[in-house]
Amino acid sequence: MLQSAYPSTPVATQSRLSATASASRNAIAATLTPSDIFLDLDVPNRCGALRAVSAMIERSQRLSAPPVFRALWRREKAGSTGVGDGFGIPHARITGITDPVTVYVRLKAPVDFAAPDGKRVSELFVILVPTDGDNARHLQLLSLVAEAFSDRGFRVRLGAATDPQDVQSAFSEWISEKATWHEKKAS
Repeated sequence: MLQSAYPSTPVATQSRLSATASASRNAIAATLTPSDIFLDLDVPNRCGALRAVSAMIERSQRLSAPPVFRALWRREKAGSTGVGDGFGIPHARITGITDPVTVYVRLKAPVDFAAPDGKRVSELFVILVPTDGDNARHLQLLSLVAEAFSDRGFRVRLGAATDPQDVQSAFSEWISEKATWHEKKAS
């Protein structure tokens, strides 16, 4: 008998959650390319970080920076996206995209992000999702990134990465490990 990762959840919902998790892992693997990874970004504060990220997204994704910044800043003002241990996951819903957009940024110096643990943030994983996109997929993507940042081994690999290709490899390896773990747990 198949054992569920979601024991109190109906089987049909379990399948949908598993498919959504798989789609989220694939979204990170497919969208986080070296051109969407920025190391040693020099910014003075949280607002400056989000402005710089918006400009980078404009260059790499051809999305207008002002609406991207406004969406990220509006979300940030609603509640900090700092998750602790020096990581933040700024995220927002954006019109004009059909698939999630992801960007990884390592700051040159940590900035205050109003994180719950009070630590300054030096690494950001930015997620933009379509305004009318699947809410479950959006939440699963956020959950997956938070889970990655909670993994000490992943944080060590990410911290040792010296160029965008190394960062991409750290994410790809973690995603592969998670997929393998989920497959073993399902069998």
